[in-house]
Amino acid sequence: MVTPYEQPMANGRGVRTYGGQPHYGTWDGKRFLFILKKKTRKLHRLICEAFNGPAGEDEVCMHLDEDSSNNHPSNLCWGTQKENLNAPGFVEYCRSRTGDNSSIRKGMVNKATLAVTDKGGQT
Repeated sequence: MVTPYEQPMANGRGVRTYGGQPHYGTWDGKRFLFILKKKTRKLHRLICEAFNGPAGEDEVCMHLDEDSSNNHPSNLCWGTQKENLNAPGFVEYCRSRTGDNSSIRKGMVNKATLAVTDKGGQT
């Protein structure tokens, strides 16, 4: 990372900060989006294409550290959807959403508790 520094702008209207952490595009809560010629593109795909070549058939852009805000070229590579879904963090996330931790199951338990309470007046 380059240490941030400021330089006067060419048009004479203030200064501009250079260096530091690069952030391009718009953060939508999950990823950076970049609008190019009226078409919204995912910034991580643009960076991956620039540094790793074009995507092959059925390839997706993978974040190696599973952090979608880290679009550094060394963190991006092409892989299959199956490889992307088998990432350790994603697998752990899926396991945490099953069984008693499932949001659907929690909802069912809450509805069942409410139904019993409504019928009998007690829990």
